[in-house]
Amino acid sequence: MFKNVTISFLLLFSFNVASEEFYELPNEVWSCWGDTPTFSISPNGKYLAIMRSPREDVCDIEQDKIKGVEDEMTYQSLTFIDLETMQSRVFSDGVGEKSIYGFQWVSDDRFIYRPGLTNAKGRNMNSLVTFAVNVDGSKRKIIGKQEMKGGQGSWTNISVVDRLDADPDHVIVTSNERRAFRSDFYKMNIMTGKKKLLAIGFVPKNAKGDRVYGTYRDQDGYPIATLVDESLDRVIYTYNKDTQDWSEHVRFTCQQPSFTPIAATNKGWLVTGSKFSPSGELIEYNDTNALYLYDPETKEFSEKLYQDPNYDVGGFTGTCRNASGSAGVDYDTRELLYVTYEAQEPVNVYFDEEIAQIYNGLEAVFPNEWVRPVTRDKDRNKMVIRVSSPSNPGDYYFYNRETAQIIPLYNYAPWIDRKIMAETIPVKYTARDGLVIPAYLTLTKKKTERNYMIVLPHGGPNTKQGIGFDWWTQFFANKGYNVLKMDFRGSTGLGTNHYVLGNTQWGKKMQDDITDGVLWAIENGYADKDRVCIAGASYGGYATMAGLTFTPDLYRCGINSVGVVNQQKLLENYTSKSSVFNSWEDEAKLEWGNLSSEEGKKYADETSPSLYVKNIKAPVLVLQGTNDRIVPPEHARELIRKLEKEGKTYMSMFQAQEGHCVKCRGELATLEYFDIQEEFLEKYLEN
Repeated sequence: MFKNVTISFLLLFSFNVASEEFYELPNEVWSCWGDTPTFSISPNGKYLAIMRSPREDVCDIEQDKIKGVEDEMTYQSLTFIDLETMQSRVFSDGVGEKSIYGFQWVSDDRFIYRPGLTNAKGRNMNSLVTFAVNVDGSKRKIIGKQEMKGGQGSWTNISVVDRLDADPDHVIVTSNERRAFRSDFYKMNIMTGKKKLLAIGFVPKNAKGDRVYGTYRDQDGYPIATLVDESLDRVIYTYNKDTQDWSEHVRFTCQQPSFTPIAATNKGWLVTGSKFSPSGELIEYNDTNALYLYDPETKEFSEKLYQDPNYDVGGFTGTCRNASGSAGVDYDTRELLYVTYEAQEPVNVYFDEEIAQIYNGLEAVFPNEWVRPVTRDKDRNKMVIRVSSPSNPGDYYFYNRETAQIIPLYNYAPWIDRKIMAETIPVKYTARDGLVIPAYLTLTKKKTERNYMIVLPHGGPNTKQGIGFDWWTQFFANKGYNVLKMDFRGSTGLGTNHYVLGNTQWGKKMQDDITDGVLWAIENGYADKDRVCIAGASYGGYATMAGLTFTPDLYRCGINSVGVVNQQKLLENYTSKSSVFNSWEDEAKLEWGNLSSEEGKKYADETSPSLYVKNIKAPVLVLQGTNDRIVPPEHARELIRKLEKEGKTYMSMFQAQEGHCVKCRGELATLEYFDIQEEFLEKYLEN
C-alpha cells in the first residue's frame, strides 16, 4: 500500500502569501472550507504521520448544495515523514476505497487504522475493519470488524488509550465489541490483535438521559474515575479493580459548590473547583474554579495550587456548564506538566521547568500569537505546534528541539491573508449595576467615513466568547465595520456568580449588559450612535430581536440568524427532547425559565420578542435553516408573519438542508449567507 515519494517534505503543503496593504476580500474567501490535517508523531520521534484530504487546498466553491462541502474533503490520505531523512512515503492516497478513517500509533513503528466509511462510489460500506500494520507496510493484521445490520447496529470501535512501555507488545484499548454503545477496557497484543478484558466500562443508570463526560485512568491503563451528568447533578464514580464495580464517590448539584477531576497524576487527582473536608463539608469556597491535588482514598485536598481571580480553570462553571481548560501530564511519570485555560486570552500555567522553557521560547518566536502543542514524542524533542491568533486561523509547524529548527508545515485556509485581518483587543466595561463585562473589540482596517459597528452577542447563551479567529467577525471587519462581542452575565468560564446572575434574565439584565456595551462603544468613539447594527446566531439571534424590540432607538438594523423569538416555543421544544437528554430540560428550567408556574409563563411572555414586533423601528434580516432542530423554523416564520402584519422592513432567507449553525453549512450555502448580509448592511447600515 506504500508508495515512495522523493519530493521535499515542505512541498506537501500550502502556504499563505501575505500582503501588508489592506484590501477587501470577495465573499468566496469567507465561504470556502479549509482542510485540517491530523498530525501524529511516533513515540520515539522517528516518524510524523499526516492524515489530510487528497484535494488540492484551494478556494473553489462547491456548486452542489447537497454535497455540503466538496466530496474530496470526506476522504483522507495517510503519509509518513521520516524525521531523520525528511523523506515522505505515501501509505494511502485517500482516493475512494483507499481513504483512511482513523489512525493511532501502538508502538514506535506500528499503528492501527480504519478504512473510510464509503467506497469509491460514495456508498456506505457494510462493515468497518480495523487493521494493525508496521510503518513499512508489513505484517498487516485485521484486529477488529463489525457488521452493520439494517441500520440498527453500531460499528465496533477500537481506540488506543495507553501504551505500555514495560510491555511494548501490548497496548490498552477501549472497545464496544461486548456492548454496542458502551466501551470496556482491554489489553491488546499489537501484532495479533488478541484482547484480554481488563475493566468493565461505566454504564449510566439512565442510558438515554445521562451523559458521561470522560474517564480517567491510572498508569497501567485501568479506569479510576468517570464524571457523569445526571439531570442537575454532576456525579463522580470510581472503579474498583478487585470487584470490577463502579461506585458513587461524590455528588454535586448544579449551581452549588463542587470540584471536578481534570487529570490523574502521580500525586493523586488534579481537581478544579472548591475545597471540601473528607466528610463533604465545604472548607474553601471559590467563585472561580481553583486547582488542587486530591487523594480519592482519603478524600483530602492539598493546598491551593493555582487560581485565576476572574476566570475558571477548567471543570464546570457553577457545577453546571463546561469551562475551558485542560491539563498536560507526563506519559511516563504521570507528573503534572501544565494547565491551559481560557481567560480573556489563552493562559498556560507551567508546573514543569523544562516544559515552561520550551513553550516560553516558542511563544517568543511567535509574538502576539498563541502556541499550542498538537503532537510530540515521549522525550519532548520533536513536536508539531499550532500557532493562531484573532487574525490567524491556524498555522502548523514542526519543531525539533535538538536542532532548534522550526519548519512550517501547513496554513489552514491559505487564501486568508493574515496581514489584512483586523486586530482584536480585549476590553472591559461596567454594566449599569456594577458588574464588570469582559468583551472583545475588533477594529476594521478599512477607511470609512463613519464609525460603523456590529454588536455580536454570542450564542448559547451559557457559553463564552473566545478571542481566537472568528470568520463572522473578520467578515464584518473586512467590510468596514468595527465589531463588539461581550461575555454578558450568564456566560460561562467567568465564575459561578457571573454565570448564575444570568438565570431567567433573557431580555432583561442580560440584554442590559449588551446595551451597556453599545453605549460604552459610542462614548469611547468606536461607534457612531446612529450606525450600530446588532447581529447574532441562536441566542445571539434572540438578543438581536430583543435589542430591536426592547431598545428600538439604539440600533439602525439587525441580523437574526437561527434566533429564538418565542420563549414558550423554545422551552416546549427542549422539554420534548428530554427523553433523550434529561439535563437539557432541567438546565433550561433553571437558567432559561420554567413554564410549569404562572410566574414562568409571565416571564416567557415578557421576554418573547415576537410579542413586541410593533416596537421595531429598524430593518431586520432573518436567516434560517429549514432543518434546524434546536431553534425550529417556526420561530422565523412567526417573526416574518408579524413583521408583515405590522408593516416592518425586513429581508429573509430560508436555506434548505441547513441546520443550526453559521459556517458548518455547505460552501455555496455559506456564500449565499454572506452575500445577503453584505447586501443588507450596504442598504440599511451604510445608507
